[in-house]
Amino acid sequence: MIKKIKRLILPRSLPLQLIEIIAAVLMFGHYLPLVLTRGIYTFSLCFKEILSFLLPFIIFAFVTTGILSFKKKAPIILALLLSLVSLSNGFVALFVYGVLSLVLPNLNTTLCPSQLPTSSPLTPLFELKIPSLLGAEKVLLLAILVGLFFSFIRSQRMEHGLSILKKGIELFFSKFFIPLLPCYILGFLLKIQYDGIFIKLFQHYSMAFFLIVSLQIAYLAWFYWLAESFSLARAKKALNTALPSYVTAFSTMSSTATLPVSIPAAEKNTGNTALAHIAMPIMANIHLLGDAIGTPILTLVSMSVFLHHTPYFSEYVVFVFYFCIAMFAASGIPGGGIIVMIPILKSLLGFTPEMISVVMTLYLLMDCFGTAANVMGDGALVIIINKILKKLRLLD
Repeated sequence: MIKKIKRLILPRSLPLQLIEIIAAVLMFGHYLPLVLTRGIYTFSLCFKEILSFLLPFIIFAFVTTGILSFKKKAPIILALLLSLVSLSNGFVALFVYGVLSLVLPNLNTTLCPSQLPTSSPLTPLFELKIPSLLGAEKVLLLAILVGLFFSFIRSQRMEHGLSILKKGIELFFSKFFIPLLPCYILGFLLKIQYDGIFIKLFQHYSMAFFLIVSLQIAYLAWFYWLAESFSLARAKKALNTALPSYVTAFSTMSSTATLPVSIPAAEKNTGNTALAHIAMPIMANIHLLGDAIGTPILTLVSMSVFLHHTPYFSEYVVFVFYFCIAMFAASGIPGGGIIVMIPILKSLLGFTPEMISVVMTLYLLMDCFGTAANVMGDGALVIIINKILKKLRLLD
């Protein structure tokens, strides 16, 4: 059955398939019978549940083998990776402040909890619940510790076992996940279309929405251009390679669930399998470029509307410092990017419960765009890290 599906959908490139699915859902999704829409959505949820069960094994195998491949250089590479992630998150948040200083006076946005749209969301025919053995953030920490330990104390048996596990996962990617990826994404896109999220955003928060998505796209284009040493041709090629990651993250709203797509894209863009396997799972949890654009914009716009002022730059720098720390704490928490920010918004910026309600609702409504930008940002940063490691001669 899988072979028949593969023959049917693989003659065209994966990005083209995904674009075709998006167009088909937008044009014809509302004509599908409800039971069929729910059935496709049920398949996607079941598939995601299976993937979620396997993700701890994927993260552990890829991160550990990636660290082991760097041997005694692994601690330096990890330190560089975490430093650049923090620098990237902070820089993006500061960039947003500069842009909003120019456009906020002209941004007519009315935000009020009573305006928040309500509807009956699409529900699956049934739910498959597979208990997770261990949270992604705990597995990530375990993989780093195990990888660092065996980088200094070599164990052929351990490395052989990890190699077998990794080959099994790669077989799962190539023979099962990638062929069914368009079907997997279709269900989530149908849910987005059925729930009317796009309409809600444009009707009630069009200006803030437009600003966030525009800045995400513009910054990502610049980021890839920077990563590819200001070469438009190479930047375009890298963006095209990473595009399936964007579409997958957009529909599933999960950076971690996108790893089977984002890791191969990073391998292709860097030519460095080991770095892709170690960097992408780590950055999926802590390098949140989309959040670093969306959350500050929602924060500053809400302050302007409800409190009629925005923070001074010095106050905003303190906010960015705590924001960068909070992004590490958000690892593994669904919607964690905004949840961990609530105490900071209250204590530093004087947010009221009403303002918290607005920001959280908008954040969750726009989570698909933020997650997609997060994943694409990871793809650009891994290219930069690869080049820095080569210049420092930390790669063979």
